[in-house]
Parts: sequence; C-alpha cells; structure tokens
Amino acid sequence: MSLDLRQLRDSVEEVPTETSLVSREHQFTVSYSAPDGTKHVDDLVSRILDGDERILVARLAARRASCPWEHLPAAHAARIWAIATVAVQLREPPDWVGKWALEDDSLLFSILDVLSAHDSFFFRGDGSASGSSEGKPRVVISTSLSSRASPESA
Repeated sequence: MSLDLRQLRDSVEEVPTETSLVSREHQFTVSYSAPDGTKHVDDLVSRILDGDERILVARLAARRASCPWEHLPAAHAARIWAIATVAVQLREPPDWVGKWALEDDSLLFSILDVLSAHDSFFFRGDGSASGSSEGKPRVVISTSLSSRASPESA
C-alpha cells in the first residue's frame, strides 16, 4: 500500500492556535457606583497609543506634576501618570469618567489596569489570557560590532 501524502495531510485536523492578534482598539464595559449615589454603566474604548501619543502622555504628566518628576512622592507620580494615560488612551469617554476618575483612585487605576493589559497583549501579539507566548522574545538583536571600539578601551 502506497503512502498518499496529500491524503495524509488532509486527514489531520488543524488545531486552532490561541495566538490571535489583539486589535488596536479594545472595547470594555465599566460599571461604577459613584459617591453621589448614581450608577454608571458604559462601554469604553482603549486605543493603543502611537509614538506621538506616548510623548503626549509624558508631556501631560510633566505639566500636571509642575515640579521635577523625581521630587514627587511615588504614589503621586503614579496617579499623575495614570491620569495622563487614561486621558489619551481612552477614546471619547463619557463625562462621568472624566469627573470621577480624577477623584476616585479605585476607578482610575481599574481603568488603567485594562489599558495596560490591552497594551501588553497588543505588543505581545497574544490574545489569550494564558500568555502562551511567554518565553519567546519579541526582539532579538544580533550584531557584529565589537567591544574593541568602546571608548573605555581607547
């Protein structure tokens, strides 16, 4: 009996992989009970920042800090960075998000967690929650440059 390679290939079911690409935009739902007693439920949209928007986050954070960054307490610096990130990465948020995220750190950092996860999954190219691409480097650099050209050896 001869081996038919085409038949052999066709007889194997392809196993779906979990490495589907993550979209540049991600919609998620936020349910929030505000301190004033109102209940808010809205869909928010995270959009992965481009290079200029990443610089904009840094500029907004620096402007909001109004002093050298290294003089800020760590918690205050994290809060300012979160506000700047949410301001730029969220697309057209409802007014209540802008109001309460500035006052309620629980809301602010919960939204930031989703934005950060979106950014992480997008650049890993792994849409699975299991993080199956861990261990595989995203960037590998090979160079023929020698350390002999370093200024220390001169």
